[in-house]
Amino acid sequence: MADLNAVLTRLNDRLLRLEGELFVLRSLARATLTAGDDHAARMRKLVEAAKIALDDEARRPLDKPTRKYVDAATALVDELLVEPTPARPLFTVIDGGRRD
Repeated sequence: MADLNAVLTRLNDRLLRLEGELFVLRSLARATLTAGDDHAARMRKLVEAAKIALDDEARRPLDKPTRKYVDAATALVDELLVEPTPARPLFTVIDGGRRD
């Protein structure tokens, strides 16, 4: 039983590490896509190519765990391809002070 607990602990640690890496990669991809330069255009082409590859993969007969990974990757790519809404200013200056 100790071996099983050790294996589960290692798997859990690895999943947590992968989740953290995915968060960082998604943040980097989002920052690159919204940069508005030639790097953004190249990143958009790469993400669109990934979308096409994932759509092709989703048409194949897959086992249940692989299907879950393909669905999760498709959701991530779809999220990256959505244009972000522009951020609102953190504060607004109201002209209500003294007048000279």
